[in-house]
Amino acid sequence: MKIALTFDIERDIPSVIDTDFGVKVGLLRILETLDNYNIKGTFFCTGECAVNFPEHIKLIEYKGHEIACHSLNHERLNQLNLERCQELINQNKKILQNICQNSEIIGFRAPYLKPPKYIFKVLNNLELKYDSSISSRKDLNNFKNDNKYNIQEFQPLNIIIRFPLSYHFLRKHIRKRELTVLFFHPWEAIDIKKLMSKQLNKLSFLKNILFRPDRWINTGNSFISKINRFIQEAITKKVEFVTLKQLIIEGNKIF
Repeated sequence: MKIALTFDIERDIPSVIDTDFGVKVGLLRILETLDNYNIKGTFFCTGECAVNFPEHIKLIEYKGHEIACHSLNHERLNQLNLERCQELINQNKKILQNICQNSEIIGFRAPYLKPPKYIFKVLNNLELKYDSSISSRKDLNNFKNDNKYNIQEFQPLNIIIRFPLSYHFLRKHIRKRELTVLFFHPWEAIDIKKLMSKQLNKLSFLKNILFRPDRWINTGNSFISKINRFIQEAITKKVEFVTLKQLIIEGNKIF
């Protein structure tokens, strides 16, 4: 079994808090954790975060992880026309290539896991080789029928509660998968509940606590503790941790 640990580098819960503590603090905690096990991950970076924190993005590259695109400013690309969508992803790619000059940028993930219906055409036009945005099996089949451009799709596993309780819990959901793509965010490595209490008014804070537990549960120290236990257990089960670029280079075809 192969597992890809992927991380979306963006502002803290875009459109809700929009701070940068995840990139400034959480990202470093995640990189340290991966270093401890010599695991390489795939980091989908917005152009905005790359411009604002170029040294953090360079650090990801320096440590040997994969850098990939995550749009310019975390826009909802499925609400844009093809030309505008392509322009934003192209800007994102150019920014990353300028900062990470030792990396070939070949991958993309749409914000909110909501790619536009023409995403494969856009990625082909921009010479990107894979997408990792389509979490729904129904959508996956629809997109697959429209894929005329040989763009590889790596389907991310969408788990509502931010981190699976254990490797055993996860395994029950992926028995038929050769590859499992897990996705997280740097802001999950900071205490989001505490951050929301400082950044939001009382009503917005209560609404998020009551109705959007997925935004704060298992964040901060809990996230770091759980990802450590998960990796340790997966290693004992002989799981191979991979980057998505690695699978492309090795010629794996997993749609």
